[in-house]
Amino acid sequence: MKKITLVTLALAIMASFSLLVSCSGSGKSPADVSKSFLLKLEKGDVDGAYNLLNGTGEATEEEMQKMKAFLGEGSKQLAEKKGIKSIEVVEENISEDGSKADVTLKVTYGNGEVDETNSVLRKSGEGWKISIEK
Repeated sequence: MKKITLVTLALAIMASFSLLVSCSGSGKSPADVSKSFLLKLEKGDVDGAYNLLNGTGEATEEEMQKMKAFLGEGSKQLAEKKGIKSIEVVEENISEDGSKADVTLKVTYGNGEVDETNSVLRKSGEGWKISIEK
């Protein structure tokens, strides 16, 4: 349960996811950004995952280091689960004004475990970013 919570919290921290997409997530759907975040964590690309978070430009150096350490822990958790075997978009809901999205992903890990993760994304000038607000 702790492992599920950590991965979910990593996404939720973005609500409180490289070859497939660019670092900024610009031009990609909310689900694409959420998947990219997880794939970056799987590859140990903590900086890339950090760049997909909304509001990081205002973070102090200390806050940035704490968040990157937390993301590093999420990356370790993914490695313990033998990586990601597949990611399926369960649901992607974009608000009527197009500024917010809720994404649910079904993640199957290399060890056979399956989790559903939820994230909230906000549209920024750089594209969709995972929200770190609750």
